[in-house]
Amino acid sequence: MSGPLSGTRGIVLTQAWAGSWCTSLLGQMGADVVQIEVRKRPDSWRGDYAAPIPSQLRDRPSAVNPWNCNPLYNSVNLGKRCITLDLGTEEGMAVFKRLLTFADFCAENFSPRVLGNFGITYEQMCEIKPDIVLASLSAYGHSGPWTNIPGIGGTIEPSSGMSGMLGYEGGPPLNSGQMFPDAIAALNGVAGIVTALRHRDLTGQGQYIDLSMMESSLASVGDAYLEYSMTGRQRPRLGNHHPSFAPHSIYPANGDQQWVAIACEDESQWGALAATAGQGWADDARFSSMASRKANEAALDEAIAAWTSGQDRDALASRLCAVGVIAAPVLDALELAEDANLRAREVIRDIDHPEAGVFPQVTLPMHFSRTKPAAPRPAPQQGQHNHEVLAELLDMSADEVDALIRSGVSGGGPPD
Repeated sequence: MSGPLSGTRGIVLTQAWAGSWCTSLLGQMGADVVQIEVRKRPDSWRGDYAAPIPSQLRDRPSAVNPWNCNPLYNSVNLGKRCITLDLGTEEGMAVFKRLLTFADFCAENFSPRVLGNFGITYEQMCEIKPDIVLASLSAYGHSGPWTNIPGIGGTIEPSSGMSGMLGYEGGPPLNSGQMFPDAIAALNGVAGIVTALRHRDLTGQGQYIDLSMMESSLASVGDAYLEYSMTGRQRPRLGNHHPSFAPHSIYPANGDQQWVAIACEDESQWGALAATAGQGWADDARFSSMASRKANEAALDEAIAAWTSGQDRDALASRLCAVGVIAAPVLDALELAEDANLRAREVIRDIDHPEAGVFPQVTLPMHFSRTKPAAPRPAPQQGQHNHEVLAELLDMSADEVDALIRSGVSGGGPPD
C-alpha cells in the first residue's frame, strides 16, 4: 500500500453508504481497511441474496453472485479487504477482539444501541487496545433526545434544515433525491479519524468520535442557520437562483434535456456574457446593474434561455469560460463518468472487479504533495479475504479458518 495513511489499519463494521464510503476513502489513502460483515444480515447495499444479477452483467460469465455485483456496494467499498464473522457467537466475537489488537481505528454506523448489544463498547475496546480510535457515524448521535431514532439520508435532509432550502420559489420544501447527508457524514468521518490518528501519534491517546449525520448536514447549511439565528429570517427557496447574483441558473441548450449552467458574480462577467450573446442586453436598462438584473430576473432568464436554446451545450460552456463567465454543461451520470477533467485528475478511474468487470468508479477526490496513493483495489467480494486476513494477523491455519466456515461463523454467501 502507499499513501499518507500507509502503515495504519482499520477493523471496521461499516455498511450502506456513510460508513462504507468513509472507510473506503481511508483505504484509498493507504490504510489497510478490513471490513467485517455478517452473513446473516448482509450489507443492504450488497442487496438480498435472492436478488437477480444486474441486467448489464447477465451475459458476463464471472458475474455469479448478485451480492458481489451490486453497483451500489461496489462503488463505496474500494480499497478494502473483507472477512465475515458472526459477532452474535462467542467464537466470532473472540476472533473480532483478537483482530482489534492490530487496529489503529475502528468505525461503525449502526444505531447507537448495537455495539452495546454486541458487548463491545468503546470502553471495552480500550481494554483490548488502549489507544484505539473508534468512530461512530449515526443519524442523531449517541447522546440527546433523538439518540435512538433511526434515520437515513432521506430523513436527515429535512431534520437538519437542508430540505427547507431545497425547492422552487413559492413551492414546498424538497429532498435532493441524492441522500447527500450520507456523503457529508462520510467526509466528516474521514476528517475526524485522520485528526484523531494524528492526536494519537502526538500524545499516545486514542479517541472516541461520536458523529451525527444531522449535525454534519446542519454544518453544511450553517450560513443559512446563522442568518436565521441572528435575524429571524428564514432563507426562501430559490430553485437554481442565488440570493444576490443574477443571472444564476441553468438554461436550455439545443437538444433534448440539454442544459447549461451560467452565473455572473460581477459586472465584468456580465459584460462578457452580454458581448458574447450579442443580443443587446448591455443596452437594456433592466439589466444595467446587479440589483436591477436581480429585480428583473424573470425577464433576464427568459432572454438568456431564448439565446441558449439554439446553442450547442458544450461549445457554449467552453466559449463562455474562455471569456471569464462562470459556465458549465449540466452532465447526467453517464456523461459525468467520462468527464475529461475528472478523468485527467484520476478522480474517476476504470476499476476491474473480479465478478462485475470493468466500470468507472469515483476514487479519491484529493491529491497529496508528498505521497501518491496507488490505484485502489476493487470492492471486495463477501468473505474474499477470510483466509488471507486471519492467517496474516492471527496466524490461523487454513484448517482453523475452514472450521470457522463450516460452523457458519465465517464464510461467504447465504448462510446454510
